[in-house]
Amino acid sequence: MIKKLLSIVVLNLLIGNVIAWFMGAAPIDFAVVDYAADEQQLITELTRELADTPDDTTLLTQLGAMYSLHNHLDDAEHLLSSAVKLDADNALAIAWLSGTRAKQAGAMFDPAMGLYKLYSLRAACADLNQAVAADSNNFEIRMVRLATFAPTALLNCSLETAFADESWFKQYFATRGASAPTELKLQFYLAMIKAYANAGGSDNLKQAQQYLARFKQMADGVTLAPLVKHEMALASLLLPEKV
Repeated sequence: MIKKLLSIVVLNLLIGNVIAWFMGAAPIDFAVVDYAADEQQLITELTRELADTPDDTTLLTQLGAMYSLHNHLDDAEHLLSSAVKLDADNALAIAWLSGTRAKQAGAMFDPAMGLYKLYSLRAACADLNQAVAADSNNFEIRMVRLATFAPTALLNCSLETAFADESWFKQYFATRGASAPTELKLQFYLAMIKAYANAGGSDNLKQAQQYLARFKQMADGVTLAPLVKHEMALASLLLPEKV
């Protein structure tokens, strides 16, 4: 009887995991992205400075952010966790740590039918929301949240929040005008391509295509870093050839 019961439990768990796998619980491959020459130089400088001042939260956050962007997730999590432990009110460090943990949640294999993965992702996104609330006018924190939320449609990581950040950035760019960094605008366009593509529907896909056109226009003649090329390739995969 016990053996039969165990067999049923194992079978149900297996079936549940297979269903969950095809519903989004499968591990996501966050491929490591090459560094541009100036990024590698920055990493070398930050590492050298951290060796002298290991408790500098600014350095920890900057290096952790760089690692997170290029998907060295464990290294990023270690540095950013240290920054938050040293300064629990550091909204920027919290944002980058939360974004990193959201990626880690996506990458993990969860034998519990995706339940722990979902819990981890929601917790990370809730922390990201708190970081934005703590420093709502910080464009870097906003961009971390936007880039994290754009590919999802889960409660705390809702696309509605991504579209709220879209409005914030539109106002930011309207105010800053030509002084807004080109790199930031390109990142914004890529995030919104993902957000509208994941929202689905003909109108949203058309909006995603419009952001793609803006990206290509702004990127024309610009030497793109490997990271931007990588994100562009990922965003393009979400779009059909014709809408």
